[in-house]
Amino acid sequence: MEMNQPNQEKVPFYRMIMDDFMLLLFLGVTIYAIFYLLWGVMELSNLPAIPDEIKKPLLK
Repeated sequence: MEMNQPNQEKVPFYRMIMDDFMLLLFLGVTIYAIFYLLWGVMELSNLPAIPDEIKKPLLK
């Protein structure tokens, strides 16, 4: 006696991701935040150093 099993297709990985809207929302926000933070760090690293005549009065 054979058991009738439903035809279960193997769902491709990209389709599983595209069908999960909460995962897409999470990935969209996370990727945006990471790139925005990296952009900010790069901008801060490109700033020139504060001249000594400005820095000394601020540190007193």
